[in-house]
Amino acid sequence: MPQAPASPRSRPPAASAPGASGLGLLALLDGLPEAFLAVDAGWRLAYLSPRMGELLACHLQPGDDVRKLVGVPLALGEHLRLDAPATDQAAVRYEHPWPGGELCFDVSARPVEGGLLLHLRDITREYRGREELQRAGHLFQAVLEGTTDAIYIKDLQGRYQVINSPGARALGRTVAEVQGHSDGELFPANEAAVNLKHDQDVLEAGHPLTYEDLQQGPDGERVWLTTKGPLRDDAGEVFGLFGISRDITQRRWAEEEVRRHSEFQEHLMGIISHDIRSPLGAIMNWSRVLAAGGPAEETVRTSQRIATAAVRIERLTRLLLDFTRARLVGGVVIEPRGTDTQELLSKVAHEFRVAFPQRDIVLEHKGNTQGQWDPDRLAQVVSNLMENALKYGPPDAPVRLSTRGLRNKVVLEVHNQGRPIPEALLPHLFEPFRQGPQTTRTLKMSYGLGLYIVREIVHAHGGTIEVASTEAESSCVVYGMPRVVKEAGLS
Repeated sequence: MPQAPASPRSRPPAASAPGASGLGLLALLDGLPEAFLAVDAGWRLAYLSPRMGELLACHLQPGDDVRKLVGVPLALGEHLRLDAPATDQAAVRYEHPWPGGELCFDVSARPVEGGLLLHLRDITREYRGREELQRAGHLFQAVLEGTTDAIYIKDLQGRYQVINSPGARALGRTVAEVQGHSDGELFPANEAAVNLKHDQDVLEAGHPLTYEDLQQGPDGERVWLTTKGPLRDDAGEVFGLFGISRDITQRRWAEEEVRRHSEFQEHLMGIISHDIRSPLGAIMNWSRVLAAGGPAEETVRTSQRIATAAVRIERLTRLLLDFTRARLVGGVVIEPRGTDTQELLSKVAHEFRVAFPQRDIVLEHKGNTQGQWDPDRLAQVVSNLMENALKYGPPDAPVRLSTRGLRNKVVLEVHNQGRPIPEALLPHLFEPFRQGPQTTRTLKMSYGLGLYIVREIVHAHGGTIEVASTEAESSCVVYGMPRVVKEAGLS
């Protein structure tokens, strides 16, 4: 029998043409701006929409194996099992940036009767918007963490929803330790109450408010300048509030120092123009009287008046020099050497008994009163305190000087009777240019520097000083010093 001719090799049969109802569906898909591709169970092309043809830019024919020709551009191998029939695939959906990076599509693949349908929806605008939002989010996070200001967001219950690292550090905590907690859980009760009041004021006002607060931080008291404002949703409803707090402690300290410097200049000009000019004018006038001559008795009185005025100028000059040195270099100069406070008090008491023979000065001592101190500076301390005690105490009441030795230090006291020092003045008694209760008798000689210098000298010796003043005990200044000064020189 003659052998039959071999059949020519042909391509696999294409998917059967759709019926009438299928033609209507394909026409509908052709008119959509989205891209569609359908394959049969063996991954052979059954349908290609015009938009898909534009995207693939290749000549696909019905019956072509889609896996070989467009599997890579569509990232089919990353989401589908290409070694299994198309009809056995699970429905998947994935986001796919198109090769070249200009477009992005939402790709869905789901089995249909006899094959698999791929649907590509252009989400380029959404994708770019998301990218921009993420970029803005990264920038915002960089600003949030890069600033030294505390930035935070609270919900309407006062719980911190967002806070940056500087804000958490200001509380001595981590971000995780702050988020989800309220001020009542993070601050002392009094500070939490202030914060809550500010939050309520902002929500009631409906617009940002700015204020200053003094709060205790991990490293001491800090001054904060804070702006808080309401947060609103698209409907205009308030859902929380934001806060930005800046630490202005250094600025406040600088402003306070400028204010003190200005006050010092004003006081200094007042002292120079009045307290120095007055005794200087007296010296000039009495010098003229002395030059004119006169009885010997009158000449002696005139000389004494000139000496008294000169002493006033010398004392004030010394106070100003000590004050300036203490403010500029942070303390007064001391030269410690062997000293006995009993002997020192006896010497000072003798000087005041000569100057004020009508006053009763009582001296007391107990224990070992020897140590290493600057005797001249300590005499200055005792003299200043004695002068105040004599000024403010009743003329007929005694002033008591006492010293007693303890184990590692020596304590000195100056006690006088009379009206107690006002309670409001006690915390500021050793500040410069602060004065005690004035009387006409003492007004001329009060500069407000003496007690400041007293405190600086005691501190230079490593000691402490305090004042007690009550109706029952009158006024008593007590200061104690270690027997040996650790470091001589500047305090």
